[in-house]
Amino acid sequence: MFRLLKKITAKADHIVTVSENTKHDIIELLGVDEKRITNTYQAVSFPKEDIERSEAVIGEQLAGSFGLEIYEYLLFFGALEPKKNVGRLIEAYMASGVDLPLVLVAGEGWHNQSETMLLEELRENEPGPTGPKRRVRRFRYVRPSTLITLIRGARAVVFPSLYEGFGLPVLEAMTLGTPVVTSRESSLPEIAGDATLLVDPYDADDIARAITTIVNDADLRAELSRRGRLQAAKFSVERYRERVEALYASLR
Repeated sequence: MFRLLKKITAKADHIVTVSENTKHDIIELLGVDEKRITNTYQAVSFPKEDIERSEAVIGEQLAGSFGLEIYEYLLFFGALEPKKNVGRLIEAYMASGVDLPLVLVAGEGWHNQSETMLLEELRENEPGPTGPKRRVRRFRYVRPSTLITLIRGARAVVFPSLYEGFGLPVLEAMTLGTPVVTSRESSLPEIAGDATLLVDPYDADDIARAITTIVNDADLRAELSRRGRLQAAKFSVERYRERVEALYASLR
């Protein structure tokens, strides 16, 4: 893969990337001249019907499909693979002692044996159907419309990834007004701005403290929701279109 990327970047007329962090990686790792790279960022848009769905309808869908109450769970969504840091997220969540369930929408990734074993052990050790609800719940796949419902209904999205080239889950959550806990590594601070709680993704205690804070501080959640929508507007489809148009204009 590295050799292939070296060949591609050597022959390409121009290189388009999605963050300043990734632009820096291309320069450092592939030896590309900065003048041959343009960062256009990425954009997020959602179907109108998913955005305008009322809280009452979201609550009904969550209860009927998942047995969840609106704003009474934490959410992670992404592949189950090393950079997503799911094992440390679960460790931090268990250490935080919060009484909200952690919902993982986590499809199969790679090199995830330890996380898979941890999830199986948690499932085996959970109480039976007459006891309390499971603390950690995993769904391998949900439809895009259902994922939007899960994001909108979460008290917070927790996404302490070790590395992201951009970090679409953070932008998606901010666009929908859901507070976010995320990593201060790679591109994530660049995308999050001042609109999220940033943590050291290698420090489970730091993640645990942020989880406790976001769960218990309603004023902070309201402020992060407000800031998140403002930050997300910087990555609108319209702004993305402007950046791409400027790129092509510069190459004429």
